[in-house]
Amino acid sequence: MDSGQAKRTIDQINSYLQKQLWFDFEVLQYQPGRLVVAGSIDTTVHHNVEIWFKGIAFVSLPMEWKTDTSSPPLSLLAGEAAVRINMRFQVEQGHHIFRFSPEDYPAEFGCLIGARELGFEIVS
Repeated sequence: MDSGQAKRTIDQINSYLQKQLWFDFEVLQYQPGRLVVAGSIDTTVHHNVEIWFKGIAFVSLPMEWKTDTSSPPLSLLAGEAAVRINMRFQVEQGHHIFRFSPEDYPAEFGCLIGARELGFEIVS
């Protein structure tokens, strides 16, 4: 997946997520090379969306977090921010750095995932 495809997918995900006032997220599943993050208004009942990442280089995030959707909750890091994370986690070329913006954490904190690709499925 190139950066253009990643940005388009992120735009689609954010478009869906921003139709709600907030979203709660949790790590639903990790298996070698694949991470699934589930999101919903109330994760104790069911989840509305599954966002998956493939070709995982690293993951740095809490197992559950809340996100205010008044601004885009998911982004693709680029430029100096991406270089700093690449250096810290020694990310191999071909991986992208995806960032969820969690609520109730310092502004510079982010839920970071280094992966080759992402996708999503609306499940309810």
